[in-house]
Order: sequence, then C-alpha cells, then structure tokens
Amino acid sequence: FDSKKTAVSSSPMLSLRCVFFLASGVAGQDCSGKGVTWGPGIGPPPAGCGSGTSTGTSATCTNPTCSSPPCAAPLLGDVGCTTVSGVETYNHELLSAGQEIASNAHIYGPFEAGFTSQQQSIIENWGCSDASVAYDTEGGTDIGTAESKVSHLCNVELPRIVGNTYYGVVGPCGGHTGDYHFHRSFSCLYSETGGHSTKVGVIAGHNIYGKWEDYDNQRLPLLDACGAHIGPTPESSTAVYHYHAQDKAPFTVGCHGPSASGGLVSVATCRSLYSDCDNDGGSGTTIQTKTGSISYDRFCPCFDAAGSNMGTNIQELPALSSTEIYYTVDSNATTSLAGDSAASTTLLGSAFDDASGWGFSALLLTAWTFL
Repeated sequence: FDSKKTAVSSSPMLSLRCVFFLASGVAGQDCSGKGVTWGPGIGPPPAGCGSGTSTGTSATCTNPTCSSPPCAAPLLGDVGCTTVSGVETYNHELLSAGQEIASNAHIYGPFEAGFTSQQQSIIENWGCSDASVAYDTEGGTDIGTAESKVSHLCNVELPRIVGNTYYGVVGPCGGHTGDYHFHRSFSCLYSETGGHSTKVGVIAGHNIYGKWEDYDNQRLPLLDACGAHIGPTPESSTAVYHYHAQDKAPFTVGCHGPSASGGLVSVATCRSLYSDCDNDGGSGTTIQTKTGSISYDRFCPCFDAAGSNMGTNIQELPALSSTEIYYTVDSNATTSLAGDSAASTTLLGSAFDDASGWGFSALLLTAWTFL
C-alpha cells in the first residue's frame, strides 16, 4: 500500500500507490492480481500462475544516509533495512505460516499511502463488506491509526486471529505485501527473553533493536522523537545512539538522529524537518477510530508524549527531561493483540541532551501513562 514519497513533499495526494508483487506464469497468462485478487489468505491463483506461495522476499533495500543529523526520514519507502531473517507465525496476505521473511527487508516509517479500489479484495478479506467505506486517497496516517479507522468504518475487529490466519493491515511480524516491508514490531526477528533486545536492522547508520531495554526486568526504553536514545547495546558497552521498535507511533522511526549536538531530538526539532507538519495551517484532519475521534496531522511522523502529532499543545517526550533511559512496565497493565494499547508504567527513564554519559537510577521518579 506504500510508495516512495520525499520527506519534503507537501502534496501527499500525488503519492503513487504501491505496485503489488507481480507473478508470472505461462506465456499470456495474466498473474498480476497476486495479493489483490488471489494469494494466501485471499484465494487460489489463476491457472498457470503457480502455487501462489511467497517466500517473503523484498526488492533490494536501500538504506538512507544522514550526513548532518538530524535529518528527515522518507515518509514512504525505505528508512532502513533489516539485518536478520524471521519466520511468519500466521497466514497473512502473501505469506503463509512458517514461511521465511528474508533479511535485508525494507523498514518503512509509520505511514500508509492510502487505500483505494486497488486494495478492494484485501479490505474485503479483512471482513469489510463494503470496501469503499475504507478508501482514503490522501494517505499519511500511521499504521495503527489506519487500522483503527478501518476497524471502525467496517465494524470489524482489527487485528484479529481466526484459526491460523491473521487479519490486519500488517501481519503479526509487522509487515506486509509481496515486496515485504516492515512498519512496526519486528516480532519474529528477535526473542523476548533476557536483557536488551537484539539488533534487527540498521537505520541510516545506527542500529535498531527490538522494543526492550531489559526484558527480564520489564524495562522499556525512553526514546526521543526520532525513536532512539543513548545507552549500551549488546554490541557496545559504551553508550551509543540507537533505535528501538515501539508499540506506538512512529513504531520504527520519526526522523534520523541524533541532534546536531549528538544528543536526543525533541518533538519540535523533529517537526521542523518536515514541511508536511502543519502544512494545513495547523488545523489537522479529524479521523474517527474505534476508540473515538482524533485530530491528526497527515504525513507528520513526530509524535509527542500524549501520542499526538499535532503542533498544538505539544507534550514533550519524557526522554528529553529525564536522567534515565528506561521506564518499568506495570505488571498489572494489559496490552492489545497489536501491543499498542494504553499501559500504565512507572517512569524510571532517561534521556540525554548530549552524548556525555548514561546511567540507571533506582530512584522512582513519577508515574506516566503512555497513549
């Protein structure tokens, strides 16, 4: 559902839609409907189009560069590339359970390019009886918001699992389509065990890891607006700037850091990198989701502590003011299937305004609710 969009474009409606993986069979046979009218979880292929299976491979991933950070990340297209492979756990779109998602897959930012009649069969496969109610030609909503919007408009539960099939805009590992690309989670690329999550990819020269700062102690990282912080990693005992997957937007990255001084990137600085932030004069778009209506700034990947990407009443991320780099998850909190529901947490976290050091503190600072 995605296509390339430059970080500075102010015309998201002009974005081209993703061209789905084309399958070729016998001479003269039209196999172009793979992933739209046929494929795993949709239906059998036409005669002469093979078995309809997919190995989760991607076209060559091109990792962006950022020679003078902070930099805007591409709003659609590659923001980074994976470095490990994984195995899909459920049938979803073109992938069947047990199939491999190869390494060097695309890592995208949070946004979908939109839904049109090209995706009619896929939307109907999610359980939407009238796919047209979910069409959105503008795009520019993050994967979580887009999924919640479709869930509301179609009166279906997304994501959901029925038997061995996963229904959602992206699959359980966090990606989709024949030219497989990730929007979130990377859940099949690392194990939720031990301490710091392992590396899943590289984002413009900096590593990205699974979501945990310390799984055994249920500590999640405090991150800046780009989706990174400064701390030790499995590869480095010295504190380095690195990204983590998140359960909330921007999921992968909001921008390419660090700051000009080598530290963390604020929400305001992130917003200054994108002409799409407030290109509507700050009025935003009202989007109705399954949990209510929200004001939303399309194609602005900079989200504050309240989960808003609007330029008004910005609530700075706690990483920018704390002296710690993690917070502890409340053992009584519950999470949704997608892992992006609100959760009560104990803030122990910290961030750096420079790259001078890091540390953990046993001091309980405050309580924080992440939306």
